[in-house]
Amino acid sequence: MTPAGQPAVLTAHREVDPLLLLPVRLFIACLLADMRWCEDVAVRGALHLDGRGFAPHVESLRAAGYLDTRTEGRRAKLRLTTLGLDRLAEHVTALQAVACTAAELVAAQRDDLRLPLPPES
Repeated sequence: MTPAGQPAVLTAHREVDPLLLLPVRLFIACLLADMRWCEDVAVRGALHLDGRGFAPHVESLRAAGYLDTRTEGRRAKLRLTTLGLDRLAEHVTALQAVACTAAELVAAQRDDLRLPLPPES
């Protein structure tokens, strides 16, 4: 249970952002977390993606209001919005809570395996 009395699964589920569940979208947002304009080729290069593998993710983030885009000549630039930064921070916090809860569940199950078995009758 969380401090508010809600099961951890429900709390984390509400805060995890489905749009950021794909690692490529999460990493794009992380690379733009300083909220400065960045050339798309730099972000693509950091993720080792070509334009076709990159563009749909940028468009999804842009359509949701998480990214701003602009064109300067032949260059495209990207910037995380305030909404995008807020959602990224909430998502990462929720993922940490999910990972922590998962670790606790695994540890409890491993501890159960270490308990001595009762003698058979």
